[in-house]
Amino acid sequence: MWRPIIVVILMLTLPGCGGDQGEKYLQAGFTYFQQHDYDRAIENYERAIAMGAKSPGAYNMLGLAYRFKFQQTGKPELQQNEIDAFEKALSIDPKYWVAMINLGTTYYSRGDRAKAIPWFKKALALNPNHPEKAQIEKMIAEGVSKK
Repeated sequence: MWRPIIVVILMLTLPGCGGDQGEKYLQAGFTYFQQHDYDRAIENYERAIAMGAKSPGAYNMLGLAYRFKFQQTGKPELQQNEIDAFEKALSIDPKYWVAMINLGTTYYSRGDRAKAIPWFKKALALNPNHPEKAQIEKMIAEGVSKK
């Protein structure tokens, strides 16, 4: 449900992240991500970041790669890496609503809706015309009703 929209948004945020070499690794990471090769995507995103790609988009893509790798394996440390990457994206740009949605989605899927709601609300305040607004509002309402 979220993947097609996120992929388009992320393609727009990656250019200009960390010079030629960093850009090369970001693009390779994105290619591997699309191929569902999350190990190689993670490796390339981490290389890009190590080379200076300190953009919220780079960390957001790293978080998504960890998310899908976690879904494949169920290893809890991968989900923590996912959270860490989204939080790093937000430390670079506190108004990066894409990472807010992703962080909220992570908490929501873990059943921690109290942590998800503020991220969803902040993201919708920054992007009130989000294409998944109705679904996000539904998740907010479900989270409020479960408190």
